[in-house]
Amino acid sequence: MAARNDILKRIGLDVPEAARIRVLVDTDAKNEADDQYAIMHHLLSPMLDVCGIVAAHFESKALVPGETMEKSYREVLRVLELAEIDDVPALRGCVFPLKDKGDAPDSEGVRFIIEQAKQPGRLYIAVQGAMTNVAAALNRAPEIAENIVVLWNGGGPYPQGRPEFNVMQDPEAVRAVLDSGAEVWQTDQSVYSSLEVTLAELRRRVYPCGAIGRYLYEQLVEENHREYNSSFLLRTGENWTLGDNTTAAVLLMNRFRGNWHMRRAPIIADDLTYRENPAGKLIRVYDSIDVRMTLDDLFSKLELAYGGR
Repeated sequence: MAARNDILKRIGLDVPEAARIRVLVDTDAKNEADDQYAIMHHLLSPMLDVCGIVAAHFESKALVPGETMEKSYREVLRVLELAEIDDVPALRGCVFPLKDKGDAPDSEGVRFIIEQAKQPGRLYIAVQGAMTNVAAALNRAPEIAENIVVLWNGGGPYPQGRPEFNVMQDPEAVRAVLDSGAEVWQTDQSVYSSLEVTLAELRRRVYPCGAIGRYLYEQLVEENHREYNSSFLLRTGENWTLGDNTTAAVLLMNRFRGNWHMRRAPIIADDLTYRENPAGKLIRVYDSIDVRMTLDDLFSKLELAYGGR
């Protein structure tokens, strides 16, 4: 085991100090097989000062109520161990969705978000699942809103929207964050679904990258066999969508691209579609991301850090 900086030294990038930004990863890591790739992308990006990883629930898939957050937490620990990183904190988040958009449950992850948001400088929160932990933190400490940027990987495509998995986990939490004063950058389903890879590409580029590479590949193949459903449009049987990596992509891409626009935050209706909200705050909505750059950056960093090990 080693410090994260020791792993980053293997990559050998010299990033300007002024380019570094603080990031907190909030992840339902054991929900599927792509959160693990997104966790590693953040950890292996030197410009991202990853202050911690908070586990999120995915209770809509729970076989036993209240067990999914703990599964995510243990998966975060497993990824950190295989990545040989022992100095990035992992914390347990909320066990259940909010009861209503004003609910403010406590957890060590929620307290950590509040603590980090009160530190100097903006805090970017990469939300790769349910919005529960961030919403609970904002409800408990509304003053942190002015110091955070919520990278929201979720929501159906505009203009109508549709029921989308991450929103389904906790619609009230999404409503709470959209009603808060926090800045929001959204990559909706039409954007995150573009981060498509083939199993052949993962076998060639990820599997050879040490223990973590083998695990990333093998657990995805297992998930593909376990969860494959021909009616699920994101999967063909020989592909996967690394959709959660959008939260790294929006930070790594340059800002001249014009690949996002500002719009009023929608109302999330009871059927999880969008309703126009003239009084909603302005949020940044991404129209696209650079898939080639994002995936090749991830694969290159894995190869540089763990290739041949």
